[in-house]
Amino acid sequence: MSEIDVKNLIVESATRHFSKYGFHKTTMDEIAKHIHKAKGILYYYFKSKELLFNEVLKQELGIVKSELSKIVNSDKDSLITLKDYFLTRLKLLHKAFNYHETLKADFFDKYHFVKDVRDDFVEFEQIQLTSILRKGKKEGYLDVKNINSTVNVLMMVVNGIEIPLFLQDKYTEFENTIDELATMIVHSLKTRKK
Repeated sequence: MSEIDVKNLIVESATRHFSKYGFHKTTMDEIAKHIHKAKGILYYYFKSKELLFNEVLKQELGIVKSELSKIVNSDKDSLITLKDYFLTRLKLLHKAFNYHETLKADFFDKYHFVKDVRDDFVEFEQIQLTSILRKGKKEGYLDVKNINSTVNVLMMVVNGIEIPLFLQDKYTEFENTIDELATMIVHSLKTRKK
């Protein structure tokens, strides 16, 4: 088995354990046992449980980023793109259990090692939303006076609903309402016909 295969095996096992039991309750011993390797192998690739969790989180958000990039780079008009972006983002993050863990205030306060991964995701989203809004202005579909401010407000809105949706497990309950919210957001930014 190559080094890359071993590293991937460790990350896959860690992903399952962290998703099921959370960061605090998962041990390096359990991850090692699951893949029939000595715990020392895990420490060879990842110097700590925190670094392993960071890699798991990076890969989890990497999948989200990849799917969102496809939406932003599609040929659809900006109104459809913006709505698809929000709906897909929330749907994908609903399944991102390790991301959910980082939403807990006590987790983030104690474990700053996730800050870089989370900051990278925030920066990615700012770039994607800026791209959508610029495209919408250029197409004449969106009436946005200040793109940066609008991006910041959009991110506050979407980040503000993450805790109830994911930590309180209300995503399924509010899925239809989320669709309505995305429609309202898009229509509020739409160019008014004179």
